[in-house]
Amino acid sequence: MRGWLSDLALGVRLSLGGGRTSRVRLALTAAGIGLGVAVLLAASSATTVLAERGERQAAREAVRSAEASGDVLHMAIWDTDYRGYSITGRFLHGTGPDAPVPPGLPRVPGDGEVFLSPELADLLASPEGELLRQRFPQRVAGTIDQSGLNAPSDLMFYAGDRTAADDGQDPVTRFGGAATERELEPVLVLLIIVGSVALLFPVLVFVGISTRLAGAERDRRLAALRLVGAGAQRVRRIAAGEALLGAVVGLGAGAALFFAGRQFVERVEIIGISVFPSDLTPSLPLAATILVLVPVLAVLTSVVAMRRTVVEPLGVVRRTKPVKRVLWWRVVPIALGTVALLTQTGAFGGTSVEGSDEVVIGGIILLLLGIPVLLPWVVERAVVRLRGGPPSWQLAIRRLQLESGTAARVVGGVAVVLAGGIALQSVMASAQTRIVERPTPESDKGRIVVSLQDSPPDATERTAEALARVAGVQQAHPLRTATLKAGEDEYHMATIGSCDALRTQAVLPSCRDGDAFYIDPNTSGRSGHETLRAEQRVSVLLDSGDGQEWGPEWTVPRFTVVGVPDERNLYRFGLLVTPSLARDLPVDPDAASVLVQVDPERPEIAEHVRNSLASMTWRAYTSYFGEVDVSQRVKEFESIREALLAGSLVTLLLAGASLLVLALEQVRERRRPLAVLAASGVPRGALSRSLLWQNAVPLLLALVVSLTVGGGLAVLLLRIISAPIVLDWAGIGVLSAAAALMVVLVTVLSLPSLRRATGALGLRSE
Repeated sequence: MRGWLSDLALGVRLSLGGGRTSRVRLALTAAGIGLGVAVLLAASSATTVLAERGERQAAREAVRSAEASGDVLHMAIWDTDYRGYSITGRFLHGTGPDAPVPPGLPRVPGDGEVFLSPELADLLASPEGELLRQRFPQRVAGTIDQSGLNAPSDLMFYAGDRTAADDGQDPVTRFGGAATERELEPVLVLLIIVGSVALLFPVLVFVGISTRLAGAERDRRLAALRLVGAGAQRVRRIAAGEALLGAVVGLGAGAALFFAGRQFVERVEIIGISVFPSDLTPSLPLAATILVLVPVLAVLTSVVAMRRTVVEPLGVVRRTKPVKRVLWWRVVPIALGTVALLTQTGAFGGTSVEGSDEVVIGGIILLLLGIPVLLPWVVERAVVRLRGGPPSWQLAIRRLQLESGTAARVVGGVAVVLAGGIALQSVMASAQTRIVERPTPESDKGRIVVSLQDSPPDATERTAEALARVAGVQQAHPLRTATLKAGEDEYHMATIGSCDALRTQAVLPSCRDGDAFYIDPNTSGRSGHETLRAEQRVSVLLDSGDGQEWGPEWTVPRFTVVGVPDERNLYRFGLLVTPSLARDLPVDPDAASVLVQVDPERPEIAEHVRNSLASMTWRAYTSYFGEVDVSQRVKEFESIREALLAGSLVTLLLAGASLLVLALEQVRERRRPLAVLAASGVPRGALSRSLLWQNAVPLLLALVVSLTVGGGLAVLLLRIISAPIVLDWAGIGVLSAAAALMVVLVTVLSLPSLRRATGALGLRSE
């Protein structure tokens, strides 16, 4: 044990004992590892973020009871939209001082008071929120604190309203129920798996690459120890000591960077995603894994790279050309990954997950691992055949022919990012075709539906008259809806309105009061529905509240079967009835609505309609398909897509930063040959162009490898979800262009270092 410790200590002294050069090398290594550690710590906080959000969401869940005693809280839920933003609201009325208080509030707001989330308060105070203020005439009593919000960007409010007791729901006895959990669709599960692996695995690759900075210089130093009699095991332990120091310093630098950046995370919103600083806390098991994994990865990478130094140290010292790399073992990870993913074909293509998440994750990792393993062989075989060209090209190619491993490592991480991005984009494109709903028809962009709660027929008429006076509103048609029960689990809808109103729902041959029509759902894009029959006896729903109340039977009148005018969203299946036929038809007071026809070209028309209903508070809710109004599954897909895009941005920035660190280290390591060339008369412009070619050639080869492996991975993943094999070529083009631009930027940022290296001071030797 003492010998182990002394060898490790010797490695630490060697890495620090080289003067300024060693300190610069250690700083660059720590910077490369630190960037990766910071990203890994942020990723390990995802479980904490989700857990904290889940706890706050569960704490906000209201527990209702019809048999409550003592002071209770009446709560009416109401949501609205403003310029594409969703605003969540609750109207409250407490029956006494002991009524339950929602999390995040100091007390229940009184009638005419409102508590706002900080983001909503800022929006209302800004010029952008001028039109929204009309919906909030209440006095602002305070803000909702963190315990009552999911994220800093939440737009939420609690308003006091004594009429909340009339919403027909059971009163709230306490807060802190179980949050509703919804199982994700298999395609979304696979999307999360692919995104997590594709974004995090490159970070580990960058960490491993950063431990090989100044690899040639270190190999010559250790080879010299081997030649003076140090045993193979001792040389490996000394190398482990050098790598361990860089890993430990990198861990400290990464932790410092993470905790320093965490203080500003609340102010940053990436593609709609924001978190509280306290939520961004690494999970203890994952943090411990990172603490162990990074040093172990650094030591293993360093020891594995010692093979040539141990076997032929004299060749390392004399800087002879290395032995050609072999191919067979480099394709093993790709082959194993392909087999693993083939075993999961169709496993995520149904309504439930039937495959193994672990096998899919392992297969993706093996395929991505094959890229940095295979790339050095590809670069070596490609550059050995290149000849001729201008001096800058010859300098770059000759450098790659003598030592292509460093160049392959530099672009290896970028290639992994590209391959993962290609697979991710293809799966996202396939998921989008399954999840995202069809676009809004033009006919729906001029129609707004106002749903009314607890509204008798005369209130519906008054609402329609008020809406008709809004500038930009062309017509407002009152509608009532009745739910009909024809048998066990057989339900139908009846819509009651004037002929003008019914013409907005179907193509009517002619219409007068006393007519009835029927839209058969089986002939309007759906199937498997029971068909309503004329003169059939049905029961009518009187109250759609918690305890459904069914009223007397009603006879279905004779009707004419009609069709839908186009593929619109805002139409209703079932029976269409004119008012004279529905005089004896009882209607649920929560089933009234107003169909508003508007001029879609008028600016902010939807906002003006919503503002005209502000006095009705929770009793009126608008649906406008001219804006984004999506289902829960679409919202889940959009949330996952935004999170993956944010992660892709961070990973791409990490790739650029790591590439810059490695490029600077290359220039620093070759400073004396570069200085000699400059002193011999080679123009600095030629040296700059040679640096560009030296980065561009391996990148071009990396693009070929990443396109091949990434495309193959995309095909395998699409087979897993039983989707058509269609690659997202536009996304592939954008990723490739971004990688090329990154190399150009890295080269430009490396020029100041090149200028210093080619000066007269670059000729000195420490």
